[in-house]
Amino acid sequence: MEMDKNAVKKVFSNQEGPHENLKEWVMRYVNTQYLRPIAEHTRKAFFEVETFIEKRACPIVLDSGCGTGRSTQVLAQKFPECTVIGIDKSEVRLSRSGKPCENLMWVRAELLDFWRLVLENKWEIKFHALYYPNPWPKASEATRRFHFHPIFPTLLKLAPKTELRTNWGIYAEEFAMASVLAGDMLKMPLSVSKHIFQSEIPETAFEEKYAKAGQELFCVMVEHK
Repeated sequence: MEMDKNAVKKVFSNQEGPHENLKEWVMRYVNTQYLRPIAEHTRKAFFEVETFIEKRACPIVLDSGCGTGRSTQVLAQKFPECTVIGIDKSEVRLSRSGKPCENLMWVRAELLDFWRLVLENKWEIKFHALYYPNPWPKASEATRRFHFHPIFPTLLKLAPKTELRTNWGIYAEEFAMASVLAGDMLKMPLSVSKHIFQSEIPETAFEEKYAKAGQELFCVMVEHK
């Protein structure tokens, strides 16, 4: 049965372009340290993952907000020489993931806490996938977006290559702009590119829904020079 194109709504926002306070918020947080106490269940999950990766002794790929783990499985095939870790805070979503393979592990954890532990413990991350995060599209919700949050500098430092995918063009544009701003302020040279892409073989459930609904999909690549 053909999917009703109206079944998956486009992102609605009262923003017509990048948020007017984007630069202010990036500057506010770029040289500060995020000090919220780390959740105990995330700390425990981190050490369980650390045991797994130590046995393999190879570079790591992170799939943050992996949902049901479809994208994690795709990444495990793309990076067979790496250990791929899928992270999501929802036990329900993770319970619907498939069978893990030799180089893949899923973990229930709070992303912001897990990222801080990764950076603190100097994991060798090769690639970081950030696919279809909640866009929090209302202007009043902007500070919930990763690039408006004090965690953003940590996010940029995690991996030499980070890929963001979203179905909201403004989110992609803001993320790219914030990456350039933060990179300059941190004296961390970054190459940032943004483009529309077509998903011939959808890698996440959201990507499949958006593609079938005829929505534009956006990709932002952030690479350390």
